[in-house]
Amino acid sequence: MDRGMRSRGIIAKTLAGLVVGAIAGAAASALYQARGTRRDRRRFPPPGRMVDVGGRRIHLWTAGTGSPTVVIVPGLGEPGLNWAALLPDLAAESSVVLYDRAGLGWSDPFPWSGSALGAARDLRKALDGAGIAPPYVVVGHSAGGYIARLFAAEHPDVVAAVVLVDSSHPEQVHGLPRARTTMARQIVRWRLTPLGLRRLAFDAGWSERVRREAEARLLPSELVPTRIAFDLSDRVRRAELREMAASVTVSPVQVRRRAADLGAVPLTVISSNPDEPPSTDAEAVAEHRRFYSVWSPLQADLLRLSSNAVHVVAEHAGHQVHRYRPDLVVESILDHVRRNQAEAQTSS
Repeated sequence: MDRGMRSRGIIAKTLAGLVVGAIAGAAASALYQARGTRRDRRRFPPPGRMVDVGGRRIHLWTAGTGSPTVVIVPGLGEPGLNWAALLPDLAAESSVVLYDRAGLGWSDPFPWSGSALGAARDLRKALDGAGIAPPYVVVGHSAGGYIARLFAAEHPDVVAAVVLVDSSHPEQVHGLPRARTTMARQIVRWRLTPLGLRRLAFDAGWSERVRREAEARLLPSELVPTRIAFDLSDRVRRAELREMAASVTVSPVQVRRRAADLGAVPLTVISSNPDEPPSTDAEAVAEHRRFYSVWSPLQADLLRLSSNAVHVVAEHAGHQVHRYRPDLVVESILDHVRRNQAEAQTSS
């Protein structure tokens, strides 16, 4: 009896020690993360304008002068920073705005659902608050295409053109169930990974995964450290998770109900068309073909949004078309800019 009680006592003390250790580890991880976040905030100040939108601030990275203004809405969980490489070429001919949605980039967080409609309305408030006058050429990449569509549908009088770059389609949640499953797994994995431990592993040189992920975005080298800071940010991680969840729930419904028809607004749909994986990887080839057998028709279907639409296929380019074919994306955007400028001169 005494031996059994002693064994239970040892087990209880061991478990208590493990619990205390886990709590202490979590506290240390949180403290390390908080200090790292403060350090990053000092090292990487916002390059653009922080615009009040009702008690919180949205970051707009602006460049260039002239009209119309090109407004770029990045993809799911992405900051405007990811489009910075295109700024010089676009700003050479007109004004450009890179939009950081709430919680992403340098923008303040906001506990809304991360929905496309909320982001579209934030964008209008920020543009008005910054005194950035229309007309706008609105560019939406991936899930940013939802936001571009909603913005154009709600404010057709200020939109000169829309460019959708491999844009999400509200029906993809049904046609691409595997992609949805992959996203759900990523959400779970992110929630279970303390960012403090990830930051410690990176700072200590134990893991280069964060750097590899940042460099894979094909950013200008001087912006890679900033992107790493975002990837290690609790604020950004929470915003990304909200956007991911909304992208397969509320956002497609909002787009279907509110932005099914853009009338005659000039529209360019740019679609990816990457090379197939090596034929030696039969499984990858099969998955590639399955995906694009659904994705390509959905891209073509986006042309129905406007009676004034053109389709541009980016050969040899993956989903991040603006990284693989920046020349094509820039020219597609500037085509609308030049047409609008010519029309303005004719009417003046």
